[in-house]
Amino acid sequence: MSKNLQRFTLSLMVFQLVFWTLIPYLAHHAPPLDATEMYGWSLSFEWGFYKHPPMPTWLVAAVQMVVGKNMLSLFLCASLVISATYWSVAWLAGRFLSEKEAIVALFLYALTIYCHLWSTDFNHNQMQMPFWALSLVCLTKTLDTGSSKWACILGVVMGLNALSKYTAAFIVPCAIFLLVISPTWRQKLNWQMIAIAATSFFVVFGPHLYWLTQHDFMPFHYVGERFDEMKDSSRFLDLLDYLGNIALAHLCLIIAALYLLREKVKSSVMLKEDQIFIWTLGVGPVLLTIGVGVFVPLYYRWVIPMLPMVTIVAAMLLRGRLAYLYSKKSFFLFIALEIIFGAAYLYKDKINPQQSARANYPAPEIARAVYQEWHLLYPTQPLKIVSGGEWQAGFVSLFSPDKTYVYTHADSVITPWIKESDVQECGMLMMNPSQDQLQRFSQAKLQKPLQIYSKNSEVLEIQYAISPPQGNCQLK
Repeated sequence: MSKNLQRFTLSLMVFQLVFWTLIPYLAHHAPPLDATEMYGWSLSFEWGFYKHPPMPTWLVAAVQMVVGKNMLSLFLCASLVISATYWSVAWLAGRFLSEKEAIVALFLYALTIYCHLWSTDFNHNQMQMPFWALSLVCLTKTLDTGSSKWACILGVVMGLNALSKYTAAFIVPCAIFLLVISPTWRQKLNWQMIAIAATSFFVVFGPHLYWLTQHDFMPFHYVGERFDEMKDSSRFLDLLDYLGNIALAHLCLIIAALYLLREKVKSSVMLKEDQIFIWTLGVGPVLLTIGVGVFVPLYYRWVIPMLPMVTIVAAMLLRGRLAYLYSKKSFFLFIALEIIFGAAYLYKDKINPQQSARANYPAPEIARAVYQEWHLLYPTQPLKIVSGGEWQAGFVSLFSPDKTYVYTHADSVITPWIKESDVQECGMLMMNPSQDQLQRFSQAKLQKPLQIYSKNSEVLEIQYAISPPQGNCQLK
């Protein structure tokens, strides 16, 4: 990577960390749904969870060790992974494009919705972004150098990629296809490198595989349930929605490409094998998902990590024209667009109040109120367990001064680090408990509903119950 490209990349990373951490923090009164779930899982170190592999929860735990247990940490996690993605995108752009094209490609990637308006609810899609891009960097370095060291690093990164989300598997058939159709790339690989990469992958991913065998492969049951929920939808309409949202996410890139078509082609020579790599790894995984979408329903945000090379693909098709955007005017336009996106996020409750209802929910007030009620009853006992849905129990825990474990739906199958014996010893706060839950925890008593004012002065009635602590709580 050239020094100029490095300078632009580091500046963009700092901008992302500052601007797109503060903007959502200022816009939210309550944390987003997925980020809250990642937080709840992060309270216990596990090799897997009933929906997904564990990587995002590890990042949340690490960040909160530094900045504390607060809502800011959740937005910082999203900014960190997207900033890290920029480095790999810049490296790939620098490998295949001229310096000016690479810089423009990087900034156009930063204008995809995945990096701003859709970036703030930290989840497995965001977590996979840097590892997907870094996997392509390591694959390129492995094939370029023929180095066993890079083959080992490739396996490690692919393991981390799969620990972020299982869709990392889509890289493998595309890489195999690249080797099949391109003698040039195939000649750079040998069986020893494949064995080294596979071994290092299983060293990293192996503990999660073992966890799956010990927990009835729960994430795959969850995937089946998601498909069942979507089975009545039209496959054709699902695919249109999937493709339409991909186009919407890359609207700035599409507009820039259409604008550049009026410019003359610049002298741009790209090796045939490089073009094959860009097509196969830059577009191939998305084409695979579209093929899968013929048979199973697709959700448009699943594609978020898969397109780190999309602006490089555009640069290749534009045949050198991308360099025309390397100017101060374009840089200031980028800043202006980011400010517009930031302002839209800040005022999204004015633009779409219904969509912003959760962001404006009085989560801190509810958390403080139920915490006070607990300590009025048990002034010397910390609040160690809160049960309920992922979001409501999660924000009560997040805003609690104590380390409060989230006992999702009071279910020890999906939250195996909490046992019913822990509930008896430590006690539990139950948010919106069902009759079944109240019967299972017979010591729990419904409390007088709390009256909490929302941001628009609407009175919310909060139902909760408390199961009293009856022993020596061992949860730390």
